[in-house]
Amino acid sequence: MYLSRLLVSHFKNIDAAALDFSPGINVLYGDNGEGKTNLLDAIYYLSVCKSSVSVPDRDVIAYEQGEATLFGQYAMDSGVHEKISCSVSREGDKFFKRNNKRYEKLSLHLGLIPVVMVSPQDTSLVYGSGEERRKYMNFLLSQTEPDYLQTILEYKKLLHQRNKLLKTERFTTDVLEALDAALSARGDLIHARRRELCSLLHPHVIHYYGLLSSGKEPVDLRYDSDLNRDSMAVMLKKGRQKDMMLQYTGTGIQRDDICFSLGGYPLKVCGSQGQQKTYLLALKLAQFALIRQMKNLAPILLLDDVFDKLDARRVSNLLHLVAEDGFGQIFLTDSNKVRIEEIMHTLGGPHTIFRVVRGVFKDEKTKDQNITGGA
Repeated sequence: MYLSRLLVSHFKNIDAAALDFSPGINVLYGDNGEGKTNLLDAIYYLSVCKSSVSVPDRDVIAYEQGEATLFGQYAMDSGVHEKISCSVSREGDKFFKRNNKRYEKLSLHLGLIPVVMVSPQDTSLVYGSGEERRKYMNFLLSQTEPDYLQTILEYKKLLHQRNKLLKTERFTTDVLEALDAALSARGDLIHARRRELCSLLHPHVIHYYGLLSSGKEPVDLRYDSDLNRDSMAVMLKKGRQKDMMLQYTGTGIQRDDICFSLGGYPLKVCGSQGQQKTYLLALKLAQFALIRQMKNLAPILLLDDVFDKLDARRVSNLLHLVAEDGFGQIFLTDSNKVRIEEIMHTLGGPHTIFRVVRGVFKDEKTKDQNITGGA
């Protein structure tokens, strides 16, 4: 599977663009702030129905414009072409269509066009709160498990109802027990899937970190959850008196976390910037491998500014790794034209190179790309 053609209109600083891509490596180079990351975000948006950064949908629309639209044509392994389009308006309307047929629910689109993005924003997985790592697990499972997102939404709704009930002065035990039963059923299911996810990611993270670092440092990944000790029903029952006193639910999968370690110590504390970035790359490559394994389909790989903070050896290891068979279509951004040319000369294979200036993309390989744009 690969994205063969992309049409963009009024998306961030990209006024209008029509681009044809290689099924191999596609490189975007240019100075900072010119629109390289915005194009990757447009590709991500078409797959995930939201931006790769935590902004409201209206913020992806270009200034002084009322609507942003995207269209992508994907060549599938079966030979069929999938056509995905979306429009986002400042009034809050957001529509996605598959082959000109509108989705009734956006969740039905998740997982159809899998994508993995590596970006500077990933540092939040190391330095952010446990909520960031729970979001990561939820996002990955939503792409691979059709009913997982609905289960998460139901759990959050029930948790809100339970916390609201605990804050009331009077309530019956029967109501609390009914809520606990419903919450526990979903909590145990979410815990089981997260635990399985982390057990599947674990060997891939170790494998890819070893390849990227040439086996220099040992790493680990561990899933931490209250439910590792007992079922949620038991945990809620044990903590009921404390919950009633504090007026909120003190146990459950809303406290889950993933522990990243390097040499037996927390990655956040002992890892250098280069080691942390290498770990995050290994995690995203593990995510890629897991999706490919589960869906028998290679995701589109988006690599945004991956060379920063990596030494030459790790950069070389990364590039040769993703150039291997099985990685499919890759989008790569960089600000250094000389480095890009050296990389493409070394790797060879099908590729396109685009120079990006103020939201305008110039294909420097074929010289005949139909592109317009402006900021």
